Amino acid sequence: MMTLKDYIRQHYSEKSVPRYIQQINQFISYQGAKINETNYSEVVEYIGILRARNLHPKSLRNHLFSLKIYFRYLVAVGKRKDHPCESLYLKDQINRAIIVESLYSKEALENLYKNYESPKDQRVWAEKSEASKKRDKVILSLLIYQALTTSEVIELKVQDIDLEEGTIKIRANESPGRRGNRARTLALKSKQILLFDNYIKKHRKQLWRMQKPSKRKDYLILNEHGLQLWGSYLNRMLSKGREPHEIFTPMKIRQSVIAHLLKENNDLRIVQKFAGHRRAGSTEAYKRTGLEELKSNIEKLHPRQ
Repeated sequence: MMTLKDYIRQHYSEKSVPRYIQQINQFISYQGAKINETNYSEVVEYIGILRARNLHPKSLRNHLFSLKIYFRYLVAVGKRKDHPCESLYLKDQINRAIIVESLYSKEALENLYKNYESPKDQRVWAEKSEASKKRDKVILSLLIYQALTTSEVIELKVQDIDLEEGTIKIRANESPGRRGNRARTLALKSKQILLFDNYIKKHRKQLWRMQKPSKRKDYLILNEHGLQLWGSYLNRMLSKGREPHEIFTPMKIRQSVIAHLLKENNDLRIVQKFAGHRRAGSTEAYKRTGLEELKSNIEKLHPRQ
């Protein structure tokens, strides 16, 4: 039988395994012998105990995510038929202020795309199949040119891509308990058309054939087993083989693209629609006044002691 650690390594980030295990073991210790019969109310009660310890909202969400992984594992190995907290989401507010001065420059993003196939550590690139390389380039283009979120990337279907019109359809993210971005149709860059055509007609087919016929899905982005890609892969894809100061993250790429569009004086409503934001205020958070930018530059050049 697959162990919990093996399950986590197979589906999530290798770097996060110790944290997931530690948080899961903490919950197992709390629940004791009835761990496999845990219900929704008991999970909520446990989160309440953690909240009473004044844990940061982000830490609470991390704990809940670890529990979700644990119950997914139990279902996968046949120890449970149901998942007691899959639809549970926390409303604890996290400070999501955009630190605009820390975002990536347009030049940095263009260089990332241009040089992605020529990493400093060639071993990282050599380990990948040709199909995986093209898939990763497609993912990178979606992050840089359409500013998609991780969930939007992995939920894309082949039929969402219209190469004749040069457009891509983004579906609304309406998961239980939370409202994501709005649905929208975005233009593809000319450099993406051939890339996507190549990937869909050749490389995706290679990955798709790895699936069992009874489990074949029409997701655009597939993993090496022909299944839907896990969101955690995007962070690994952008960090593997890089020095800490060279690492990019999907969310920060998205934030950078949106901030640059506003800095170029694009209409706020147009940028809001591009980003899929439900409220104009979410888009305005990326704006900086000339005075703020001047202050930031002065602080960088002449920091106070």
